[in-house]
Amino acid sequence: MSKPSNAPLWVFVPNILVPEMALERLSASAQAQSFSGLPAGLLQTMARNAAPEYQHADGLDRIEAWLLRYLDSQAQAKFDQYPAWAMLQMPQVDSGLAVIAPFTRFWGTVGCLEIERDGVRFTPPEVLQLGQTDLDAFWSVVTPLLEQHGWVLNTPAGFHSLLSNPTPVPMEQASPWSVQGIRLTDYLPMNQECSDWRRMWLNMQVELHNAEFNKAREAKGLKPLNALWFWGGGEAWQTELAVPRVKSVSEDGVFDAVKMTDGADEVVNRFVFWTQLLGLLNTLDSPVRSEEFQTKPDHVYCVNFQGWGGDIGVFKLLESEMLQPMRMAGLAFNWVLLGNHGWKTLKSNWMNRFKFWRNRPDWAVLGEPEMQEGPTEEDLQAAWQQGQRDQDSIQAEWEGR
Repeated sequence: MSKPSNAPLWVFVPNILVPEMALERLSASAQAQSFSGLPAGLLQTMARNAAPEYQHADGLDRIEAWLLRYLDSQAQAKFDQYPAWAMLQMPQVDSGLAVIAPFTRFWGTVGCLEIERDGVRFTPPEVLQLGQTDLDAFWSVVTPLLEQHGWVLNTPAGFHSLLSNPTPVPMEQASPWSVQGIRLTDYLPMNQECSDWRRMWLNMQVELHNAEFNKAREAKGLKPLNALWFWGGGEAWQTELAVPRVKSVSEDGVFDAVKMTDGADEVVNRFVFWTQLLGLLNTLDSPVRSEEFQTKPDHVYCVNFQGWGGDIGVFKLLESEMLQPMRMAGLAFNWVLLGNHGWKTLKSNWMNRFKFWRNRPDWAVLGEPEMQEGPTEEDLQAAWQQGQRDQDSIQAEWEGR
């Protein structure tokens, strides 16, 4: 995905793509009736653009995948499976870039780890009932272990903290939003270079399991804080773009998205998470930066659309408050239409005005390709058995057998 240089505005519409199979079942008249509530600006763009390519998230959270391609459209960040978000460096000025050795920085996220038949389930702190007292108690347990093994906190101890160690730990790990379904034995790398980290992490699990604050949480019916999830390590990479600024668009108006809330759309909350997290790197790697040299960030407007069958009133506000003024000012912008596993991008610019004869929207734009079938019962059983063997090996190493 390349970023159009003249389009610093992005309009995200969650839940708008529908399965292609369901879309094909509808007649032309039924399609026109079903999607008639879309804003006129989007309908025109659908009519006057070539069919957009579907971008699959490839196992990542959709917003994480989009943000990665936005910041690194040339795929210069090298990774096998999971992006090295802890190694990202923002646009710099004359001072240049500090050299970061590969695999020496990781994000550490507080959460609850549960082992299930098809893999682990990691619940991040934003969706746990987590107060400052429990958070402080968590870090009082894990900090001595981290220090013992050479780890240093580069940011304050919070929900997500940046950790560094002069000794590389060559492993790629998933973010809290992309971790679901990973086997624990895949998370714990078995190579010798990671053995010290692996022992530390297993000891941390024991300490947290026995911690009094976790026993008190479970007595209240709350999930324990039983894991510090390491993720985002890898090769250092740089972006020439700033992390975009996010605004939430709802029937109540257009507001800056500055914190995660229960009433906000999931996509808005994910954007808030990433912009806040990566903003910490900006201040860490660029302690002295002049305002005149800072790269101006793009703006992302995220529409609070809950999907077809829900309220479409927000599209009226979107058309009147945003799209019409943009068109009158001659501003180019991009539409990002989100589905369950990926997105499509449409460009709205001055060239569309010359295609005045094309006014019938191509409803196929709203189709999302079907996902490939998941693993069979035999695949799950084989994976489970292999996981048990790996787990026995890990247990033996931990006990010194």
